Amino acid sequence: MVTKGSKTKYWIGRTIGILTLVCILMGSIPVQAQGPTYTQLNDVYYAVEGCTVYAEPTYTSTVLTTIAANVPVRVIGSYSNGWYRINIGVIAYCKMDSLTTAGDVGVITAKDTQAYYAKQTADQLGYTFHYMVLNDKKTIKKDIFNSYIGQKAILFAKIDDELAVSFKMLYADPVKQDINLNYTRAVTVNGDGSRTIELTNSDEQALTGQLAIFQVKTGYDKAVDMYIWDMNNAEYNLMNTYYTEFSEYAYAPVTQISNIKYTEAEIANSLTTEVRNKMDNIRKGIKYLSYDETDYKNALTSRLRKDTEYVDYQY
Repeated sequence: MVTKGSKTKYWIGRTIGILTLVCILMGSIPVQAQGPTYTQLNDVYYAVEGCTVYAEPTYTSTVLTTIAANVPVRVIGSYSNGWYRINIGVIAYCKMDSLTTAGDVGVITAKDTQAYYAKQTADQLGYTFHYMVLNDKKTIKKDIFNSYIGQKAILFAKIDDELAVSFKMLYADPVKQDINLNYTRAVTVNGDGSRTIELTNSDEQALTGQLAIFQVKTGYDKAVDMYIWDMNNAEYNLMNTYYTEFSEYAYAPVTQISNIKYTEAEIANSLTTEVRNKMDNIRKGIKYLSYDETDYKNALTSRLRKDTEYVDYQY
């Protein structure tokens, strides 16, 4: 049974609702904005120079401390507005660009030949060199990778004792996913004594603004045929033949993270000056040796713009 009192309550409630809606539409009552999204993490990153730690994820909160460069920091979460939640004995916060997996993790010596030669190349090019420290999954977080976009930098990552990669930043084109550097290796000994090594990656990714200069350990005085996976046609294409003479490493500058295959065979003669110069260019990621590999050129090099120094033919 509807009473006079219930009707009165109904009309009062309806009137309040209408007035509230009108106030919101006219801007009289503030609407609660949606806050940043939070993602739980459990990883170790490294502080960069001038890493400032705050009590709350805002610049106006209390500054707790600063962390020296290359000090490991436990990251337990991230906010979509650019803040990390960290555990330094107490829960605290810092900006994303204050932490990275890329830090100068120590003095690079000639004994660490992978990093030593990669840094030599960076120095020759006039690029800053950053030594990436991979996590157990061998991935580089996209936000960390993209924090170096726009810089004249080379990011070096040691995948294992036989494989490394230097990312040469060329353009302000961010990657859209984490970079997976977890490769599986298969080795075949051929009838002529040469070896074929195939490195497979289950999470391939095209790069549009960076070069991945892969560095493989083969041995001195080797002819190394480099084959790169064509992600569109699902087949290998010969990229170049790299000759090792004074270094035991061969190089493959590519525009993708995907499968790589190479065959190595011994060579008896020394290289000419012309061939040495070509090997030097490949190591720097400047140009390919195989100028006439049309299929390879069309499949892979078209991802980079024509004004890049990285070309395999004259435009």
